[in-house]
Amino acid sequence: MNVVVVDDDPLVRLVLAKAVTGLGHVSLPAEAGDKALEIVESTPVDVVVSDWMMPGMNGLELCQAIRSRDAIEYVYFMLVTALDDSEHALAGIAAGVDDCLVKPVRPFDLRLRLMVAERVTDLHRRLAERQRGLERSNVDLAASARQEPLTGLGNRLKMNEDLEFFRSRRDRYHELFGVALFDIDHFKTLNDTAGHLAGDEALRRVAAVIRRELREADMAYRYGGEELLVVLPAGVRRVAAAAERIRKAVEHAAIPHPGRPGPETVVTLSVGVAPGEGDAEAFLLAADSALYRAKSEGRNRMAVAGRWFAVPELAGSP
Repeated sequence: MNVVVVDDDPLVRLVLAKAVTGLGHVSLPAEAGDKALEIVESTPVDVVVSDWMMPGMNGLELCQAIRSRDAIEYVYFMLVTALDDSEHALAGIAAGVDDCLVKPVRPFDLRLRLMVAERVTDLHRRLAERQRGLERSNVDLAASARQEPLTGLGNRLKMNEDLEFFRSRRDRYHELFGVALFDIDHFKTLNDTAGHLAGDEALRRVAAVIRRELREADMAYRYGGEELLVVLPAGVRRVAAAAERIRKAVEHAAIPHPGRPGPETVVTLSVGVAPGEGDAEAFLLAADSALYRAKSEGRNRMAVAGRWFAVPELAGSP
């Protein structure tokens, strides 16, 4: 174990440190309470053996400072004192001390206490490792609960949480955002011709292209079926430009689309774009209406919702 030995008397400190080392542990001497606290905060420490009466920070204050830290690792604390009475021992235990030793410390007493300390610290270490494992599992579960398994994009739960975040930033800090709703053209024909496994593969590949085209602050989700939603923190012109870039990237990826009507044999996207105005239902409905218009006008194209529709060369605008 790493054992901090604290005493303002150099001779006592040396004797205790040598005794700790002689019992097979690592001794970390400190001449004052504040120095011992620095060691505890910067080095993995299992045990502190501290004198009670010291100038500056005394032993009880050192114990209380260690116990007040927000740390999962437990430090076993032993108080050494010349005050051999039950009242002082009770005061120490009440302050968070684990055990008390009376000066002069006998080697046998120190060895016995350190054996107990090793057992207790080992138990706390295993509990801490289990706690960290549970925390990692909870983080992983939270992430997987918000990920759509086929595409690796966010699911509807993740989408709803993020949209609330974007709306909050918009209302509080006037930060603009917009949405782009993508739909794989003639997806039913792909499934009917090549089977659902081919349809799933097309969805995965489209999602991979979308992820590659997004910036760090952009978010993407599987909205439902063959529809994918992208949310971008930007004005509608930039959102439209990004949506058009994604649409072209998917087309250039040349993902096979067997059985597609017409001369095109690769997967293409239709996309509807809307600014993040109003509540989620309003701007998602606006994006869906724009998407419907893009599909009705021939597919493999972008349409922008509402009053933005008439803006010339919207997709190419910065």
